[in-house]
Amino acid sequence: MKCILVIDDEKIIRDYIREALETEGYMIIDAPDGKAGLMLLTQYPCDLVITDIYMPNKEGFETIRILKSDYPTIKIIAISGGGIGDVDVWQMSKDFGADDSLQKPVAVNELLNTVSGLIGGA
Repeated sequence: MKCILVIDDEKIIRDYIREALETEGYMIIDAPDGKAGLMLLTQYPCDLVITDIYMPNKEGFETIRILKSDYPTIKIIAISGGGIGDVDVWQMSKDFGADDSLQKPVAVNELLNTVSGLIGGA
């Protein structure tokens, strides 16, 4: 069973993603911020991380950078509701090492297709 870590400060988003992916047979763990997510990864090796960009206690860009440094083979999907000012969140997340990015609100089919494209089925 493939493991996915979902990092987002909004519980409703974590629950939405969990429900969509568990239905497809993936094992899901989740965290409210990058700091907690990185700590969980030391206990639960995962195949993929889905991380929000803007959140407290270690935001997404820094989390992505650390993930790629400490876990170079892990796949990463960045999610965000948008940028701030002229910041291109999706390009910047890829520059930091994300393999793909999705805009919130994330459609279930788009989420499933992206996850499957990166790590295959559960």
